[in-house]
Amino acid sequence: MSKYRNTLSSSRRKKQNYSGIPGWVKFLILVLVFFGLYLGGRIGLVWDKPNSDSDTRVSVEIPGGSSLNRIVGILEDRDLIRDSWVFKLYVKRHGLGTKLQAGNYIIQRNLRFEEIVEVLQSGKSKEMKVTIPEGSTIDQIDALLARKSLIEEGEFKKCAATCDLGFTLDSVEGYLFPSTYFVPSQGFSSKNFIQRLYRNWKVKIDPLRGDIPPRTVDQVVKVASMIEREAFGDSYEEKQQISDVIWKRLDEGIHLGIDATTRYEKNDWKGALYTADFAKDTPYNTRKRMGLPPTAISNPGEAAIKAAVYPVDTPYYYYLHDPTGKIHFGRTYDEHNENKRKYLY
Repeated sequence: MSKYRNTLSSSRRKKQNYSGIPGWVKFLILVLVFFGLYLGGRIGLVWDKPNSDSDTRVSVEIPGGSSLNRIVGILEDRDLIRDSWVFKLYVKRHGLGTKLQAGNYIIQRNLRFEEIVEVLQSGKSKEMKVTIPEGSTIDQIDALLARKSLIEEGEFKKCAATCDLGFTLDSVEGYLFPSTYFVPSQGFSSKNFIQRLYRNWKVKIDPLRGDIPPRTVDQVVKVASMIEREAFGDSYEEKQQISDVIWKRLDEGIHLGIDATTRYEKNDWKGALYTADFAKDTPYNTRKRMGLPPTAISNPGEAAIKAAVYPVDTPYYYYLHDPTGKIHFGRTYDEHNENKRKYLY
């Protein structure tokens, strides 16, 4: 009986001791438990998981002298990390807070913390962003790649003329789609890049092929290349109007008289053109030679290609741009001369 009383007494004491814990302590314990679960879940969601499913690449510039907080802010702004607090925790946990280097990087959005940190410790990106502007020529692309130290000057141009690319064209000018590309910063290949630009061009032209006849793809490429160089600004309607003028003059046996073809032959896009330049009977002088030039004169973008396939019907046969870049069309040669007097002299 005595033993039973002692056991009962002990049980009651434990119960009393537990029930004697202040309510605020119980609440604090509960809060800490839930906070621990929250932090554990938050860390577990991103610690060793890819940032996203997207393999999109983005440019990131980390300025010299950036603090960890600033670096994290830049990464978060570029949607490269989902949780800045956990990323900072990861960096500090691995003692890398002072090892992230300034530089210009190309980083995929689907990397894990470990992979992002690896890139930022290297001080250089494994990839480089190369933007080919619409209307660029092979010569200009060559110069661009040389400025980025990806090639020796002339290498791209030479490959465009002599490399076995796996497809046959009289000239690849006009068939290299201008866009933004990410390329290896080491081991760049002109041949591979030309093939890549051509594949991208095919992706853009293939949906239009059914609407090209009775024209040919080569004709469309040449006309699109001229539209790209003749149009000012991004107006698709202007490109379509220029397209109509070019096709009508071709169909009716009128000289195109396009200055850009002469500029292409001279490889001079900014200098003045003189009467002597147009007096020469050369393959690209469309004031002297009837029809299209021997090759495209630039690599046109998608809008210019579509404008060449889908011209808008106009009554015009002539056009010019005034010094502000505004286009003025003329129905007749006299009207065109009047526009010259109004807007150029």
